[in-house]
Amino acid sequence: MKIFGTAALLAGAVLLSACGGSSSHATCKDEASTKAYFEKFTTDMIANAGKMDPAKAGEMQADMGKMMEGVKEGDYGALCVKLDDIKKKYGI
Repeated sequence: MKIFGTAALLAGAVLLSACGGSSSHATCKDEASTKAYFEKFTTDMIANAGKMDPAKAGEMQADMGKMMEGVKEGDYGALCVKLDDIKKKYGI
């Protein structure tokens, strides 16, 4: 599915653009922990793919495309907070 490719590309872009730290998320403190968090999200998203309505999948893809808006470079925690919001919104 197109959304899985988007998630993988987004995770890569996020990690390449980030080069600092944040204290706003319990798990995401540095590049390694943020990468692991995004990889787990991708795994969870794939596991739930059959349960998601295609229209909702499109909405989620659009939300993920906007995830970096307003996030300061290197703020790993803020990225993971936004990812948590997406996970909650779409039940992942």
